[in-house]
Amino acid sequence: MPVSDFLKEYMLKNGYTKADISRMSNIPYTTIDGLFKKGDENTKLSTLKKLAELIGCTIDDMAYNGDSEKITAEVPSAHPFPTVLQPAKYRKYKVLGNIACGSPIDAVQEEGEYLETDLNVHADYVLKCQGDSMINARIFDGDYVFIREQAEVENGEIAAVWMDNTVTLKRFYRYDEYIELRAENPMFKPIIIHETDFDSIRIIGKAVACQFWVK
Repeated sequence: MPVSDFLKEYMLKNGYTKADISRMSNIPYTTIDGLFKKGDENTKLSTLKKLAELIGCTIDDMAYNGDSEKITAEVPSAHPFPTVLQPAKYRKYKVLGNIACGSPIDAVQEEGEYLETDLNVHADYVLKCQGDSMINARIFDGDYVFIREQAEVENGEIAAVWMDNTVTLKRFYRYDEYIELRAENPMFKPIIIHETDFDSIRIIGKAVACQFWVK
């Protein structure tokens, strides 16, 4: 299996873009892009080592697909991004507050609350979900969502969005004349922000994983 295919599976599983891989591995974007366009025949060994370290495997695994089950993911047929965020496990994160999976709510600081997640989750903080507008993405009321701070996301990615001093979690779509914040529950209507109000909202981060709440 070519290294580019191995890397592509890893990106599909975690919802990463080529820009994400470049930032996390400290490999120039042009190198990552060239790997996909031209193949990996002339890829430097140092680049392969960085990619293997990021994915959590060896170069032999990447070259010979020795343990590809680690990253193999079913690609949703109806959507270019993963419908379901990946569960997280073992690294400790500070829970900063709440995020709405319904109507936007104030993000409230939760003092002294921490959550553990797996080291392969590249996030900056955790927010606790409230509401059921994202249930078709398997994000339920009380679940924890891991947020990577970034000011932009691609259309269709799940984002934490600040608007009018509140924060909400929705799929983000930007068009020329409006922005749509789309729920993952047909019972909830999309939130539409028109071009004249674009300055009233901002993306505070991308949702990269979630951990289910157990009663």
